[in-house]
Amino acid sequence: MDIDDFLTELEGIDWFKNSGIPNEKYHMIYSMYEAYDGWNEQTLEVWEPNIYLVEDKACEEIGDDEIDEIFSAVCEAVEDVIWNKLGEFMDRRNLREESGVAIELFDAVKRDICWACIERVVGMNGFHTALLNIYKDGYFPCSWIGEYPSGQAVVL
Repeated sequence: MDIDDFLTELEGIDWFKNSGIPNEKYHMIYSMYEAYDGWNEQTLEVWEPNIYLVEDKACEEIGDDEIDEIFSAVCEAVEDVIWNKLGEFMDRRNLREESGVAIELFDAVKRDICWACIERVVGMNGFHTALLNIYKDGYFPCSWIGEYPSGQAVVL
């Protein structure tokens, strides 16, 4: 897949549109603090092995320099819109008092999206592609209950 095609796909995402609105597919939480602090251990247990999996494959197939270029291109293309949509979400849900973790959550979104792009580039349909689908649903996936792929995404 071409990076430009991926970036075009991202333009159709209405970031955080449904965050805070219950959905039976996901375990809903309502606090940015809870998303960052309350689920951090479980998040790391699920995210880290999946990052290593795609990173190892990408290093073999496209190399570190290309990985860095993809991260730069994706971040540059999406960071303004994601930051603005995160602010709109915080206003809509009255979460401005929790803005102390906004940068960390913002960075997590960019990381997830960059790895989803890399999965596409190397022909994987993996964990980050699944996260991308949650973002497309208008939610922020911030953790996971159970072992992936079983279990349920925890969303903000």
